[in-house]
Amino acid sequence: MMAVILLLAIAAMAQEKGTAYCTLKEIEKGWKTKPITNVINGSLGIMLERFDQTWPTWMVGAVRNTMEKGLDKEVLDDETELTIIVDAINGYVEVSDAGTDGEYMTACVWNRSNGHKLLAVCMGDPTDPFIEFVCFYDYDSQQRTLTPEPDILTGFRKWTTQDPYFCRLPRKGKNLVIDDWGDGDHVLHTFTWDGMKPVYKSTKPAE
Repeated sequence: MMAVILLLAIAAMAQEKGTAYCTLKEIEKGWKTKPITNVINGSLGIMLERFDQTWPTWMVGAVRNTMEKGLDKEVLDDETELTIIVDAINGYVEVSDAGTDGEYMTACVWNRSNGHKLLAVCMGDPTDPFIEFVCFYDYDSQQRTLTPEPDILTGFRKWTTQDPYFCRLPRKGKNLVIDDWGDGDHVLHTFTWDGMKPVYKSTKPAE
């Protein structure tokens, strides 16, 4: 019930501001070609705010609400365990439940060796049709822009099937891991941080 009340409140605020939520399909299709401007600093909260103003969703709206309360964890629904995690120290946020097939999202930020930042926002919905994608942006403090970098997650698949895979953005450390069920096997693809981006390193069977 609390989750429903919260989501209705967030939806009401969005309507007051004249915005409507985007579907995940719309975001997946459009984010790669749409830079985000007027990003006043490179904090995770500000970058997510501008992302949400460009591609509004209830999930990022709920994360922003939790961040504004100064909380590092908020349970929106005890029954489904719908929970928001805000790990400001590690530059990480998460919206997830106990496997009830609801939409989910994670986001994190890396510091790049050239003084920029790399923002990643992973969004998904496990119901049919399954969808998951990761939006990567370069943050330039001089230009105050988030520029899409759509070609980071490449080189990890040896086949062309459309089986689902799940991206684990790092909460601790810098490596990114993809759970992949393609080709009939469950394997883990590891991407290691090279100072500028996660780079594909290895594929191993999941234990």
